[in-house]
Order: sequence, then structure tokens, then C-alpha cells
Amino acid sequence: MTQQTLTPAQEAFGVLADHCILCTGCKVDLDRLDEPPECPEAEALYRAWFILWRKEIRR
Repeated sequence: MTQQTLTPAQEAFGVLADHCILCTGCKVDLDRLDEPPECPEAEALYRAWFILWRKEIRR
């Protein structure tokens, strides 16, 4: 079996996903009636991923 190399955007998406799964502020709480608090770290990770993703699809 060969090892698949991830693109920078794929790696950044993995970091974003891991953060959103492990961060208590990012986890979805279905019993919560008000809006969840914003997570600045998740927003920064999303922006970093989006920039890399846009560069990759424009090649």
C-alpha cells in the first residue's frame, strides 16, 4: 500500500476539523437554544484553509 501525500489545503482542513471536534466552544450542542459563542481560533483556521484551497483549485 502506498502512502498518500496530502496537499497543504487537505492538511489545513484536517487541523480545522480536529479543532472543531475537540474544542468545547465549537462542539454542537443540540440542547442549546441560544447561538454558540464564536471561536476566533476556528475562524482563523478556516480562513487559512480557505486561502490554501483557493490557491489549489486555481492551478
